[in-house]
Amino acid sequence: MRYTILSILLFIVTMNALAQDKSHRADELRDMAFRKVMPTSPSRLSDRANVKDDDIPSYDFCETNADGVMLYYRYVEQDYCELVAGPEQYKGVVRIPARVGVGQTAVVGVGNLAFYNCDGLTEVVLPHTMLYLESASFYGNEDLRKVVLNENLIAIGWNAFEGCRELSSINIPQSLEYIGYEAFYNCPNMVTPLYNDKYFFYYPMLNYESEGKTYVIPEGIEVINEGAFIFTMLHEVVIPNSLKIISDYAFDGSQVQRVNIPNSVDSIGDHAFSQARLEEVFVPASVKSFGEGVFYADFFLKKAVLENPLDSIPFETFANCYMLEEVSYPKTVHTLGDHSFHGCASLTHLPDLSNIDSLGVHVFDGCRMLESVSLPASITYIPNNAFSMCGSLKEVNLPESIESIGKMAFYQNSSLESINIPKSVKTIGYQAFSFCGKLNHIEFSEGLVSIGEDAFSQSGQLETVSLPQSLEHIGKGALAYGYKLKDVYVKWQEPLVLQYDIFDSYQHTLGMTLHVPAGTAERYASAPYWSDFTNIVEDVSAINAVEDDMRFSQSSRPVKILVDGKILIVSKSLGTILTDGRNVE
Repeated sequence: MRYTILSILLFIVTMNALAQDKSHRADELRDMAFRKVMPTSPSRLSDRANVKDDDIPSYDFCETNADGVMLYYRYVEQDYCELVAGPEQYKGVVRIPARVGVGQTAVVGVGNLAFYNCDGLTEVVLPHTMLYLESASFYGNEDLRKVVLNENLIAIGWNAFEGCRELSSINIPQSLEYIGYEAFYNCPNMVTPLYNDKYFFYYPMLNYESEGKTYVIPEGIEVINEGAFIFTMLHEVVIPNSLKIISDYAFDGSQVQRVNIPNSVDSIGDHAFSQARLEEVFVPASVKSFGEGVFYADFFLKKAVLENPLDSIPFETFANCYMLEEVSYPKTVHTLGDHSFHGCASLTHLPDLSNIDSLGVHVFDGCRMLESVSLPASITYIPNNAFSMCGSLKEVNLPESIESIGKMAFYQNSSLESINIPKSVKTIGYQAFSFCGKLNHIEFSEGLVSIGEDAFSQSGQLETVSLPQSLEHIGKGALAYGYKLKDVYVKWQEPLVLQYDIFDSYQHTLGMTLHVPAGTAERYASAPYWSDFTNIVEDVSAINAVEDDMRFSQSSRPVKILVDGKILIVSKSLGTILTDGRNVE
C-alpha cells in the first residue's frame, strides 16, 4: 500500500513537472514567434516595401511536399525551421507540411518575403505546427485568393498580405494574438472585420460602404490590435467595457470622429489616434500606459482632457493638432515632452504650467496664436525651438530661475517687441531671438556669460543695446542686421576679445556709435572688430564699478563717490548714480 501511494505521488510530481516544462516551452515558442514578426522589413508606417533580390533570405535545404511541389526551408533556433523563398516562385496551391527533413523538423513559420510576388499563387494551407507569418511574407501576390490559417498560429507580421488584391477573406484562429500594421493594406476585397474572442484585428480600410456609419466592437474584446482601424471611413466606433488595450496606430489615418474611451482601458499605444478626425477626446484615469504621438496631427481636434496620471506629456502627443484650443492634464504632469504641442496653431494660451519643471525641444514651436508666455519659477532651461515661429507672441515673462535659453528658442517671433533677460540667465543660444522683426528693446542683466551666434540678428527695430560686463563670449553676428541700431554701450575696461564680428559691416557704415568707459577709447579703436566702429566715444555713464562711502549710516542720505577721478552723487534710496542728467545702473 505504501508503495502504491508513493507511486501515485511520484506520478503526480512527474506530471506537474511535465506540465510546467510544457508551459515553459510554450512561452518560449510564443516569444520566438513575436521576435520573428517584429523586425522592420519592409518599413512600417506606410513606407511601402522597396524589395531587392538580395533581401530574399537564403535556404538551408529543400524538399517536395505531398503534391510534389519543391519547397525551401531555413533553420530557426533549435529543432525548428521556416519556409523561405526558393530559386523559383511558388505557384498554384501550396500545402506546407508540418515536419520536414531527415530529423522531421517542425515547420513553425513562413519567412520574410517567402511568397513575395509569386504570380499564379492561388492558395496556401498552413500546418498545425505553424506559429508565425513574418513581415511581407505574402507581399504582392495579386492572384492569391485563399489562405487557411491553423489553430496554433500566434502572430502575423507587418504588411504580410499587402497587395493581395484577390484575397477576400481569411479565417481567424482563437490562438492568434497579433496582426501587424498594414497587414492587409491594398487588399480591396477584404470587406469583413477580423477578430476572435479577445482580439480585434482589422476593419476594412477605405471601405466606402461604411462611410459615415457607426461600428460596435463585440463585447468581450480586450485588445484593439495595431492598425486595426487604419484608414477606415467609419464615423464612430463604440468600444466595449471589456477593452483593456488600444494598440499602436489603432485608428491611424481613419475618418473616425467619435470614440468613447471606457474606464476599462489601461493602455493606449503610440499614435493610436494620429491623423484621425476626432473633435473632442477624454482619456480616463484608468489609462496608466500612454504612448507617443497619440493624437499626432489630429487636424480637427479642438478639446482634449487627460485625466490619466502621467508624469509627462509624451513626444508629439498633440503635435500638428492645428485646431486645438483647449487642453488639460493632471497635476502629476511635470514634463512637457519634445514636440508635444508643436504646430498647435489655434492654441491661444498655454496649458497649466504651474507644476511643470521641464520643457521639451520644439514644445510650442509653431503655435502661431500664442500671445503671451509666462513661465513658472520651477523651469530653469528654455530648450531649443521651444517657442519658435510663434508669430502672435507679444509678451514673454521669464522668471529668475531661468539659467539658459536654448538655440532658436524664440526664433522668428515677429510680434515680440521687448525682452528682459533675468540676471539668472548665463547663456543665450544660437539664433535664440533671431528674426524677431519688431524687437525694439533688450534688457540684459549682469550675470550673462555667453550670447550665441546670430542670437539677436535681424532685430529690425532695435536702436540701443547695453552689453553687461559679465559677458565673456559673443557669437558671430549676434547683433547683425539690426538696421536701426545706433548706440552700443559696453562696460569693459579691457575690450572683450571677439572671435568674429558680432555686427555686420553694413551697420558700421550707418554711423553707429560705440560707447565705452572713460579712458578706453584708444583700446577699443585698436581691438579686433571693435575697431570697425567709425564712432567710438567715452561715456562717463559707462561706469565699470563704484565703491560706496560707508561713513553714512542713513541709507536715505546721498553719498559722494569718487569714480574715474570725478565726484558723483549716489542716492542710496533710489539705487542710482546721477550724472549728466542720466540715471545709470
